[in-house]
Amino acid sequence: MNGAKVVGVVCVAWSMVVVASIVLSWTEMGLWEGLRTIAATKWGVTTLVDLYAGLAFVGAWIMLVERGRPRAIGWILALLLMGNLATLVYVALRAFRAANVRDVFMPAPAR
Repeated sequence: MNGAKVVGVVCVAWSMVVVASIVLSWTEMGLWEGLRTIAATKWGVTTLVDLYAGLAFVGAWIMLVERGRPRAIGWILALLLMGNLATLVYVALRAFRAANVRDVFMPAPAR
């Protein structure tokens, strides 16, 4: 298995962990109640700021590597709604199409 496929498998595995975590969290409380609980502490707010700073960086990277702006904007909206689960799915899809690890993370050469 080449390096790109390993990246894809790791992203799929982490995606399953994130989905399982979401399901387990949902059994404790709903999303909005959870967000209110997080936002009630300074550490919770700091965690959200950190999350969205990282997602902004990933969104900028997606804008660089995607050729089509509508497709990139769709993925950025997914980031805002699903957080790093969208990042993992995006990277996995790129990895399974890539010939090597460099192709996963770098823009395709211009045609």
